Amino acid sequence: MIKSLFTFVFLCYTVVVAFAQEEEVDFSQVYRSQFHFTSAKNWIGSPSGVIFSEKDSLYHLFYEYSTVDVTPVYLNMGHAVSRDLIHWEYKPVALEPDDDTRDLYKCTIRAGSVLVDSNNALGKQEGDQPTWVMFYTSYECGIRLAYSTDGGDNWVKYASNPLIPYKASENARSPKVFWYQPNQCFVMVLARDPESEDIPDGFSFYTSNNLIDWTHQSDYIGLKGNPDMYQLPVNNHQDETYWVVTDSVGSYMIGEFDGKRFKPTTELLTSVYGKYSGATTFTASDSDGDSRVVQIASIGDIQQPDMPFAGQLSFPVELQLRTYPEGMRLLKQPIREIEQLQERPFEVKDKNVIPGLDKNPIKRIKGDCFRMKGVFQLKSVSSFGYVIRADKSGNGTEIRYDATRNRLSCLGVTANLQPEDGKIKLDVLVDRSSVEVFANDGRVLISGTFAPKGDSGEYILYNTGGELYIEDLSIFPMKSVFPEQKK
Repeated sequence: MIKSLFTFVFLCYTVVVAFAQEEEVDFSQVYRSQFHFTSAKNWIGSPSGVIFSEKDSLYHLFYEYSTVDVTPVYLNMGHAVSRDLIHWEYKPVALEPDDDTRDLYKCTIRAGSVLVDSNNALGKQEGDQPTWVMFYTSYECGIRLAYSTDGGDNWVKYASNPLIPYKASENARSPKVFWYQPNQCFVMVLARDPESEDIPDGFSFYTSNNLIDWTHQSDYIGLKGNPDMYQLPVNNHQDETYWVVTDSVGSYMIGEFDGKRFKPTTELLTSVYGKYSGATTFTASDSDGDSRVVQIASIGDIQQPDMPFAGQLSFPVELQLRTYPEGMRLLKQPIREIEQLQERPFEVKDKNVIPGLDKNPIKRIKGDCFRMKGVFQLKSVSSFGYVIRADKSGNGTEIRYDATRNRLSCLGVTANLQPEDGKIKLDVLVDRSSVEVFANDGRVLISGTFAPKGDSGEYILYNTGGELYIEDLSIFPMKSVFPEQKK
């Protein structure tokens, strides 16, 4: 009786919320990010991947999405499309929870991955349109598959799901599936997060020729959470490539992969700090036709004050491997399409700043959305940084570099950051409710959300203890990605 009553209430609530989602959305809300992806309403979590459709020249984004609340309950697979990875249009939900569940958690949709079945391995292709295949975690109901034969408009769940049944002793989840050309097979990387403390966390590798039958090949202990795996050239040399494996919080290892086993050549490294979880990669082409590996992640999943939505995704980044004296490192930088949103910059060049004399060289900057891209020579400075979204008293969110300890801090987290040739490069994306700090060409990234007071729009550049030389600083006001009529 109690369960039936709950189901009735839940269904009524779902209908009310679904109806409300069709209402006009106010994209001018005080904490509505203007160039980071958010849902119109309700909660979004980790992305499940991006497919580029040759048919309509659109990127199709899939992500965890609650249809009923601003918390992660009754999750579906959300869907949005874009021509440039910046301007997104919401589409109907791609997948609803499994087994007709009305439970808030069991058999609901968790993140996975998507791919284009170019060789029709699944055997479902109709006409010239390749089948799209989605692998996902059905919470406590196994690893499952769905496919679309019409370019993502409609999805069919595989009749013999799950592909890998749920076992509490293993808790396999977050399937990342990709084609491995040398062995002419598909590879699945699964996270294992056992309930038992006696069983270590790690990733497992499977292979398949038909996307249905999967053979376990190996395990790697120590990595945690949503896995991602991709291949990158070193220093842009296409004839020298390595594999990168990342976990749910952005830690990564570089190594070799033979289609069955991953052999790391580095220790577990960290380049992201703050909130940057569930990252997923995909291949995108630039204007010259060259391919690049692009990544997108969740940088926050909480509700901002009085907002109808919770959670937002990172600005897409391009990934590179670069060699340093200490070895190879992974770099993340905003994709070049960001330049579409940049307005005429305020610039400071070749300026020596002495504490107490040049109190704030960017005092003319006021607003809520900027890209702040600068190169700073440390000279004799002890520390320097920004205060962003400051009020009239100078209180705001601080981005600080401690030159005496070589540490970069923001949003309550600190990262080690060594200067390069006596310089620090900072590329900062400030949105209405998020901050992303790319340091030294993206070798370090600090990201997360914040909730400044609505009337806090001042910006301060400061230095302490000695001179700071501003070699080149450009501060770009950022356009909104939302149409003018919806603001």
